[in-house]
Amino acid sequence: MTVSYKTIALCLVLALVASGISSAATNTRATAYIGGSVLNSSGDGYLAQATILVQGNRIVSIGEDSSAKIPQGTHVVRLNGRYVIPGLINSHVHLATLPVPRDARAYLRRELHSGVTMVRDMAGDVRLLAELKREASAGEIAAPDIFYAALFAGESFFTDPRTHAAAQGIEPGKAPWMRAITPDTDLRQAVAEANGTGATAIKLYADMPAPLIKAITAEAHRQNLLVWSHGAIFPARPSDVVDAGVDVMSHADFIAFESDSPFPEGFAKAKQTDHGKWQMTSAEQSVLDGMKKRHIILDATVDVGFRYPFKNWPAFLAPQLAREAYRRGIPICAGTDDDPPDWKDADSALLAEIERLVRDVGMTTVDALRAATTVGAQTIGQQDSAGVLAAGRVANFVVLGADPLQDIHNLHSVELVVKQGVRQK
Repeated sequence: MTVSYKTIALCLVLALVASGISSAATNTRATAYIGGSVLNSSGDGYLAQATILVQGNRIVSIGEDSSAKIPQGTHVVRLNGRYVIPGLINSHVHLATLPVPRDARAYLRRELHSGVTMVRDMAGDVRLLAELKREASAGEIAAPDIFYAALFAGESFFTDPRTHAAAQGIEPGKAPWMRAITPDTDLRQAVAEANGTGATAIKLYADMPAPLIKAITAEAHRQNLLVWSHGAIFPARPSDVVDAGVDVMSHADFIAFESDSPFPEGFAKAKQTDHGKWQMTSAEQSVLDGMKKRHIILDATVDVGFRYPFKNWPAFLAPQLAREAYRRGIPICAGTDDDPPDWKDADSALLAEIERLVRDVGMTTVDALRAATTVGAQTIGQQDSAGVLAAGRVANFVVLGADPLQDIHNLHSVELVVKQGVRQK
């Protein structure tokens, strides 16, 4: 396959921008946050009267004694009576499906001040996403750090006007980040070009057969990319997505398609399927068992069904299937599926999603908080640097005025956000 120099150059530029090479110089002066109750690494209790010592963008140490010796010259911030948790991770956003830079930046600012320090973007115009990622990394805008996908879908999907908006100026289906895939596609080349955009993952979307999904997943993993997928692709069933070995499956309600007969042949037909009288069958249970066996994370998106009700996909579907997943021990992350990125509410919809995980799915407050921290970090491959407060980890944390383990609604009591070691204003 011949690749134009223009395509290669574009991929290299996007990769350099997305890598954050121009990140702002960090303040080398140490800061000690003392006297707060700091969530422990298990997420089920606190280190009382603790001291968090931060140098640059990393946590140097966390001590249980606020009177512990603090190096001379260290700036001190007193957190007496406050609660400190890891920075939240919104595992399902859409910043640039319809690329409007002003709206995306306003949304990101609102997310940050709601305690969100990382977001997982589920495909859009990478040209804008890469610039937003650079700006966030450099501290030029108030924003969480951004991890995004390149979308792969069947040819029929590229009649969708959203795909044209997200790759304006390029023939639909030909952009490295918005790619039409057929059995004849050179997958090694397509994944390499997607990788070159700075993407963290390949997102699998509508209308591809099971063998192609499996082949894409294998090639993406070979090139060290994660694979994020809808719960059903059509005509591939949820069980086919599980068998492919993807890393994250989005939308718990999509698992309900597994027992449909006839099975929708495409995404357009799937939208017409009425699940108003759906009940769990052994087919869906088998899908969940497969997810558990393969350690696939469920991006449940429970609250979106309540915010944007759709008569064919009743709101009870996602909570019921997520409840079954939780009962089996399947890891669940927390995401909002905001599309477009509505920034007008005072607080992030992620806080409502976390509350839904407790109230409607039946998760404990500890596990619901883990969904938005430790499991969220796993979805973006950052489990070794984020999601937990510990020495050596990135200094992303939120200071709350009330204890979220006592009442998950206390996540609304944000008083201070620290991202990459920098206090956000």
